[in-house]
This record gives sequence, structure tokens and C-alpha cells, in this order.
Amino acid sequence: MASAKILVIIGTVRQGRVGRKIADWYLGLARAAAPELEFDVLDVAELDLPLFSEPIPPGMHQYSPTQNKLAQRVSAADGFVFVTGEYNHSMPGSLKNFMDYIAAEWARKPAAFVGYGGAGGVRAIEHLVQVLCYLGVASLGKNVSINAVWEALDDKGVPKPGYVFGDVAAQLKELSWWAQALKKARG
Repeated sequence: MASAKILVIIGTVRQGRVGRKIADWYLGLARAAAPELEFDVLDVAELDLPLFSEPIPPGMHQYSPTQNKLAQRVSAADGFVFVTGEYNHSMPGSLKNFMDYIAAEWARKPAAFVGYGGAGGVRAIEHLVQVLCYLGVASLGKNVSINAVWEALDDKGVPKPGYVFGDVAAQLKELSWWAQALKKARG
């Protein structure tokens, strides 16, 4: 039985993206490193969300049917792993747009990060942490980064040696601890 459910969120949507390949690679390592965790994948590209324009702010918790579906997925999670590329020194607009649809369901849960890009997605992660802080998410510092992503992946989508920084097992050990502790605290 899983001790905590982790929602792995793939934040990019553009054609030719590598986010799904990186998420699949990460999940292979994650399931081996943290068998006590249950992983669920949410690919923002599969949601086909329009630019957020709901008439009532999410903070008022009067959700549309689309918002209710997203709220159910996020609410069911005990923690998050964000898999994000870096666009113009920040997170992809698609990821921010997805996050804007709901509010309270994020709170009092931990998040870990897998970034990729020229500099391993570190600036995207920095901006993501700022948004998550406002939403009440405890962002962890043990990031996994893949540098020079355009040359880092082999023909199977697996990062080559020398391009990955960070320790997936150590990241998940910390995420598991926080997810379990906050789950217990939330009651």
C-alpha cells in the first residue's frame, strides 16, 4: 500500500517537446527508488486548456466543470513533482496557466522539481517556487536538472551520463517524508 500519492506534472505543451520523455525516464527511476509512493501523471498537453479566463477568481472556490476536474486531480495528491522546461528564463506559460485554474487544492503539500534546458531549468524552477509559495506549497530543494537537453537525451529519451545533476533517490526520500508528514497533519 502506498504511503503517499505523488502527482507528476509535465508542464510543457509545444510540438517536439521532450518533457514526456524526461518524465518517463524519471518515473522509471522513481518507482524503483520509492516503491512506497504511488505516482500519477498529469500531462498539461493532454488537458488542452484554454488561456485561463473563468469569470470568478479561483480563490473564491466557485469552480466551473473544468476547474472541478482539475481540482479533483490535484486534491487527490499528497505531493507533486513538476517536470518543467525553461522558456525565456522562466516556467512555460502552459504550466502557469494550468496552475491558475485552481487555488486551495495545492496547499499544505510538498513539491519537488525536475528541470531541463540549457541550464537545467533552474530559472524555471525559481519562478515556479515563487508561485507555489503563494499557493501554500512546501517546495523542496533537492532538484534534478538536465543540462543542454537538446544533446542530453539518447535515442530512447534517456539522459546520457554527465548531463544529469541531482539524485532522484535522495529527492524522493525527502519528498516522501514531507508528503507523509503533511498528509498526517492535514488529517
